[in-house]
Amino acid sequence: MFEIVPGAEKGTFSVKARFLGVQMEEFTVTYQELLQLQYDGVAVMKMFDKAKVNVNLLIFLLNKKFYNK
Repeated sequence: MFEIVPGAEKGTFSVKARFLGVQMEEFTVTYQELLQLQYDGVAVMKMFDKAKVNVNLLIFLLNKKFYNK
């Protein structure tokens, strides 16, 4: 299970991975990096060296959750 919360700086997000309610790892992602990956044609990025995340889907979810008004 992933929990995504806004980071300390504008355009950054903290992604926390939980397994059976126990926090496993934390990863910071910037919106600009995601847009750069999308521009470069990267479809999937590795997160936590264990999970693969679809870049376009992650951008869509961030837009829907944090930037939708």
